[in-house]
Parts: sequence; C-alpha cells; structure tokens
Amino acid sequence: MTAPPPHLVPLLDALHCGAALVDRRGVYAHVNPRLAEMHGRPADQLIGRPVRDTYTPGQAPERLASLLQNFDRPAEGELFIEQTDGQKLPVVFGVRPLELRDPDQPDEPQDAAFVVVTVLEITQQRETLEQITELSDTMLNQALRLRDDNHELEVRVRQRTQQLQDANMTAITMLAVASEARDEDTGNHVRRIEAYTFAVAMQLGLSETEAEQFGYSSILHDVGKIHVPDHILKKPGQLTDAERAEMQEHTLIGERILSDNDFFAVARQIARSHHENHDGTGYPDGLAGDEIPLPARIVHVVDVFDALASARVYKDAWPSDKARDAIRNGAGSQFDPAVVDAFLTCLDQGTVQLI
Repeated sequence: MTAPPPHLVPLLDALHCGAALVDRRGVYAHVNPRLAEMHGRPADQLIGRPVRDTYTPGQAPERLASLLQNFDRPAEGELFIEQTDGQKLPVVFGVRPLELRDPDQPDEPQDAAFVVVTVLEITQQRETLEQITELSDTMLNQALRLRDDNHELEVRVRQRTQQLQDANMTAITMLAVASEARDEDTGNHVRRIEAYTFAVAMQLGLSETEAEQFGYSSILHDVGKIHVPDHILKKPGQLTDAERAEMQEHTLIGERILSDNDFFAVARQIARSHHENHDGTGYPDGLAGDEIPLPARIVHVVDVFDALASARVYKDAWPSDKARDAIRNGAGSQFDPAVVDAFLTCLDQGTVQLI
C-alpha cells in the first residue's frame, strides 16, 4: 500500500468531520479519529482494509461501487456506514481526487494516487459538508504542492513552511465555518473577532507573529457550538438552567474538537477559557486574573462587544456607544482592565473598524 502524504495526516486528524484517504484499490490508507468513531472500530483496524470489507458481504451500497470505479472524479452524495452492531449510520460525503506529481516532471499530469473523503452524519447540516468540501479543495490545492525535491532545497523548505501554514489556516476556516453554520451571521462574526483580536494583541505590545496567531486562533472560539442543539442555540427567549448548562458545555467540547495538535494550542486555550471572568465568576473552571490565558482574555472582550453590537435572534444590535460603555463598565469584574483599555484605544484610534 502506498504511504499517505505525511503532511496531510495531521490536517485530516484535526477535522471534526470524518475524513479518510482511500487508494486506487479502494483501500483505506488513512482514517481520522472521527470516521473511526462512526465505524465503531479503532482506526488501525480500518487502515489497510478495503472499504467494501467494512460492510456485510453483499450489502455494500451500489453507490460505493460507482465511486470506486470512477476514482478520478469528484463526487458528493448520501451513503451509509455499517457499524459493528449492524446499525446503518446515514451520512453525506464529499470525495476529491488527490494527485501526487513527480517533482522532476511537475507539469506532467498524473493519475490520482488517493481520494480524500469527508463524511458527516446525515443528522448534521448538509450545508456544512458542502462548505467543508469546497474548502477541502482549497486545502488540498495548497497542501499538495509540497514535494520531496532535493533540488533547490532551501527554496523548498521555505515553500513547504508557507504551504503548511496555508493548509492549516484552511483547516481552521473549515472548522470555524462548520461551527458557525447555523448562524445567519456565518463568517462575518468570526472575521470581526479575528480582526479585533489581532488589533488588541498588537496594542498590548505583542509581536506581529503572536498577534496573527491569536487572531487566526480566535475564529475557533465557538467551535464547540457545533454540538449545541438548534432549539437552544436559536432560542429567542431566556435559557432555562438546564439549557444554559448545556450551552456552557461548548467550551469543553471545543477544546476536545481541537485535538492535541500543537498548531491548535492557542485555539484550545481560547475555546475553553473565553468565558472566564476576571473576578473568577466565569466558566468552565472559575479562573481569575492572570490565571486566564491572555488570548482568551482578549477574545472574551471582543466577543462580548461584537455580540452586543450585532443583531441576534433574541435582541436588536446595540448602538456602538452603548456597547463600548458595557465593555468599559465590565473592566475589573468581567474583563481584564488592561485588555479593555487596549480595545477601547483601538476603537478610538480607528485601528479596528466596526465591520
């Protein structure tokens, strides 16, 4: 079996949806933890195994045979995964061929060595898969330009570093879009949070590299909300105590979704701790002051400001002056005073725009 491209494995493993690499024989070359969970089997029991063999003999869907026969064609659709207990899990999927070009003949077309498969349970929103599939194309087009080429090694190293960064950024965007897919303000909210977080970090004296890291990590602050039911997430009135407790679980779920990949270390801090209050009254850990990671303290301020200044299903947008006053009044209790001062300075100086 041809080994999967090593730089793609951590990207697929970081995705919340099921994902796999399948070779031309129809054999799993790599299976991420979420897809293994859908199958009800450990990943190492699937890797190296034909996809057909995960079904009872004679029960593999005809659609699967068609996909394997048309290996070089992108595809989307519905299917089911047969689990170990015999249950059939309905899913929607996207398939994209994966070319591996010869570095000595980069312009020569090659047959796809693998297909990348992304899978979501049918009970989740179908538009999320469409977004993931579309973004997967971008991720693959960027990531798969990496080649083991001994020529011009220094140039290659720089290219590989940038392309891995681009691919990781695309993976982040995929997760963010999936988590925000049920919100009418999809994309705009996370872009505002990224811009505000970057500006505040710079105002606090961080390096541009750190500020950028805080910024792109901040867009995943609510990734855990992908597990919050719509009737809670979109409820126009006040939440019950039970609903509020379930909503608050998104901080812990978000941290788990982001795995233990080093690239997501700051994003994990933000996902878990961006609802901690400066005086220790927040959740989920009741941290206070400097116990709260700095990127989470920044996102707490800008996230609340954006929530106040934007329309939601349960309220109209506040005027910007009223939202600013709320942030100022929360300094020392809800928010880190230094972060509040930095954010208000950014607003006064026009460093951030109310987009």
